[in-house]
Amino acid sequence: MADYREVYDHHAERYDRLVSHEDVDGALQRTLFELVGEALDIVETGAGTGRVTRLLAPRARSQHAFDGAAAMIEVAKTKQPNVKWGVAQHESMPVGDASADLAIEGWAFGHAVGWNPEAWRDDVRRWVKELERVTRPGGRLVLIETLGTGVETPFAEPHSLIPFDAFVREELGFERRAIRTDYAFASVDDAAETLGFFFGAKMTERIRANQWKRVPECTGVYWRAR
Repeated sequence: MADYREVYDHHAERYDRLVSHEDVDGALQRTLFELVGEALDIVETGAGTGRVTRLLAPRARSQHAFDGAAAMIEVAKTKQPNVKWGVAQHESMPVGDASADLAIEGWAFGHAVGWNPEAWRDDVRRWVKELERVTRPGGRLVLIETLGTGVETPFAEPHSLIPFDAFVREELGFERRAIRTDYAFASVDDAAETLGFFFGAKMTERIRANQWKRVPECTGVYWRAR
């Protein structure tokens, strides 16, 4: 299993192939469209190679998208050149105050739990404050984080983001909708190799044991008004 930061910095193309198999039923885009309006100015952090950016494009008037890993942004630029891409950290996005109708992150803030176990709540508060800064009154803040890969119901097994889920809902005031964002592959071998690279040997073993070409995944979409 590669370190996530190693993946983001040095394996962006392989990461992009991974996420291209995710959300086979299109649940994430449908959910986002239900939660946000149309003709939006959008600011995104933790954009990676642009999987959420691409989903939101039909509703965007303008899109600024940032990630801390330059390699991820370089891949994203090749797929959506009309977006204003940039390398930036979650707490310091180079856009003006109240410049967005929607400020969003995808599968990024949750990393704080593992990367800064003693003070991850402080990190998340700071990052959410930055989302608030760039959002106009009446706009929306959206967080997207995993509720478990290889499971059919949210947090069906012990998971590192259970405290994160409670924190953002109970202390930061976000509502949550749980959706399925299953991966689909042409073969069990493809599923095992692709997901095993990112999630590790136990995931590889589970996929082979269950003969999964479709790998279940649960995702939380958290939102609140500015």
